[in-house]
Amino acid sequence: MERECKNCGQVLYAQHDFCFRCGAKWIEKRITMKNVAHDFSDMYLGLDTKFVHTFFDLFRKPEMVINGYIHGRRTYYMDAIRYTLLAIFVSGINVFVMKNSGALDSLMNDLYSGEIYREIYSEKQLEFQKSFQSKFMDYQGFFILLTIPLLALAARITFWGKKYYNYTEQVVFYLYTYAHMTIATTPITIFLLYVNVELFLWWSTLVFPAQLLFNALCYKRCFNLSLGATVLKTLVGLMVFTILLVLIALITLLVIALVTIIAIKYFNVDPEVVKQSFGAG
Repeated sequence: MERECKNCGQVLYAQHDFCFRCGAKWIEKRITMKNVAHDFSDMYLGLDTKFVHTFFDLFRKPEMVINGYIHGRRTYYMDAIRYTLLAIFVSGINVFVMKNSGALDSLMNDLYSGEIYREIYSEKQLEFQKSFQSKFMDYQGFFILLTIPLLALAARITFWGKKYYNYTEQVVFYLYTYAHMTIATTPITIFLLYVNVELFLWWSTLVFPAQLLFNALCYKRCFNLSLGATVLKTLVGLMVFTILLVLIALITLLVIALVTIIAIKYFNVDPEVVKQSFGAG
């Protein structure tokens, strides 16, 4: 029995469940809430078997996930963008729990109530630090995402050559690794925050080294590197990334200085106003 695809009109035979032209699935059953929920999770998040495959295989065989996506395998695993969006959602839950439970305020008060902070900073500066960290928590996912293009550039310089990833492929690599570590560590972070603040602080200091180690492991597996080459490339990558950060900082300071000079010289802006704008004094 022949039938037409409801999306593109291509003729389908009875034994075919998917259109070979547009890939749409043939659906005859009436819509239920279960169908809608399944379609949403599968189409926009890939939270059924795709998430399970992606999550566990990034631990066991990251080269299959990352290289697979880069080389065109897009159906078995979640793609890098969806996995990253899921990570941002998970990170948002973490921020929501911390701020609305009062845990973040309690942590900040305990952290800045020590004598060392009181001796170094004034009360006004401590309040500014608390406010800044609270705002940073609101947008931490966005700020971390901003570092991915820079990390990809550092990695492209470190892994130079046609046999390694190009810049866009490096971006895909870091989208996967950043998202994976966020999804894997956030539940532990929330748990430790409620169990023991000291353990939470120790855990927080370990997240960055864990991310670095995971990136190195993924590069080793994706490029089939030796242990020595992996360590060397990691150190070179850190050095390149640091140099890029310094260059960006210098350029930022130069731009601020130029804007300040122009504002004072050509627009007769009071220098004291400029100082207050940048938090000086």
